[in-house]
Amino acid sequence: MNRDLDQAAAVLGIGPRKLRSRLREMGVIDHEGNLAAAYRDKGHLYVDTRQRWNPSIGNWTSYGVIMSTERGIEWLAGLLGITITRKDKAA
Repeated sequence: MNRDLDQAAAVLGIGPRKLRSRLREMGVIDHEGNLAAAYRDKGHLYVDTRQRWNPSIGNWTSYGVIMSTERGIEWLAGLLGITITRKDKAA
């Protein structure tokens, strides 16, 4: 299941602002919150493009949301030094 950064922060047990701050320090996202080019197409993080109706201009506005894959959660945990325990499904 893919998650946005707020959901990924909840899974990792840290706050979303702290996650974004740490990712900025490591250069994974830039000062505007965009995913750095070096981390695209690696299978961990990607940008999901979305749209919303902007009534003030009378048109659609596009924006990107950084999403994490399941492998990306594990990768982020490794980057941040967070231990993840997995529950086996074969119980």
